[in-house]
Amino acid sequence: MTRERTFEGSDGRPVRADLHEASPDAPTVVVAHGFKGFRAWGFVPWLAERLREAGLNALRIDFSHNGVESVDFDRLDLFLLDTFSRHQDDLRAVLATLDGPIGLLGHSRGGADVILRAADDVRVGAVATLAGVADASRTFPDAEEMLRTLGYYPVPNARTGQTMPVGRPAFDDAPRHDVVAAARRLAGRPLLLVHGDADESVPCADLDRLAEAHGAAETLVLAGAGHTFGAKHPFAGPTEPLERAADAVARFFARHLG
Repeated sequence: MTRERTFEGSDGRPVRADLHEASPDAPTVVVAHGFKGFRAWGFVPWLAERLREAGLNALRIDFSHNGVESVDFDRLDLFLLDTFSRHQDDLRAVLATLDGPIGLLGHSRGGADVILRAADDVRVGAVATLAGVADASRTFPDAEEMLRTLGYYPVPNARTGQTMPVGRPAFDDAPRHDVVAAARRLAGRPLLLVHGDADESVPCADLDRLAEAHGAAETLVLAGAGHTFGAKHPFAGPTEPLERAADAVARFFARHLG
């Protein structure tokens, strides 16, 4: 069973969420989706349910400007305005409503988001990433030309056939967020980094950079696993790498959040 919740996020936009509740007094893990993602994407609901089965409350969220209103990517005008700073506003708003122990879990770009937020919020007791991004400023060689010509950078969405417009605000905002420095500031708090060594989107070297910066991170590198650990949308069930990743994450939060 899940329960819908809504928070007021960046620019007053709603941050919609689904709560998988183990018990009212259980620790809460906030689950952040990645780039071109949303709270109902692929393995996210399944993963939240795995956390609930481990005795944790899992709150999977849609970032306020992720481009999803009613169905996936029906508001590309909002996607155009999305930035790391907006994600920080959204996470800050969600965390302000939570009591008790808090964990943060993010996939891909969401991994960078949760590291950045946790570094500035001592209430966060543990952080985990799946295929987490270490460089918020990673860009494209033709970005400036495309921004001048089109007013946005076009990113194809092979699943939906859409062109996802990444706006200039995203490029201007990204250098303000140093994910590696944030991981360094997390030293002393538990950090788990899970990555596939066949990740086609985010190099496994990002795990190494984050682990080195933190100094004591737990790491799990899954042989042959790609960026989504073999999962697709719509979700057709877990793969072996995804099962291993979920088990590691659930055990990590249960151990460190009590």
